[in-house]
Amino acid sequence: MLTVDQREQIRRDYYIEGRNIRQIAREDHRDRRTIRKALGDAGPPRYTLREPRARPVLGPFVALIDTWLREDLSRPLK
Repeated sequence: MLTVDQREQIRRDYYIEGRNIRQIAREDHRDRRTIRKALGDAGPPRYTLREPRARPVLGPFVALIDTWLREDLSRPLK
C-alpha cells in the first residue's frame, strides 16, 4: 500500500520530471499497475462499505423519517 507521500512522488516523477511509467516502476521496485493506479487517483484510498449497516432500532422508522424530510423540503422556510 502506498502512502500519500509515495503517491505524490510518483505523480511528480511522471508529470514534472517526465519519466515514464516503466522507469518509475523499475527504479521504485513497484508494479506498473500500482504506478498507474497512483497516477489515476491523487488522494488517499477511500473506505467504502460493501453492505449497508444494519439498523435494528431505527430500521422500522426509516420510511416515516424520509417522508417527514421530503415534506419539510416543500414547506416554506422559517
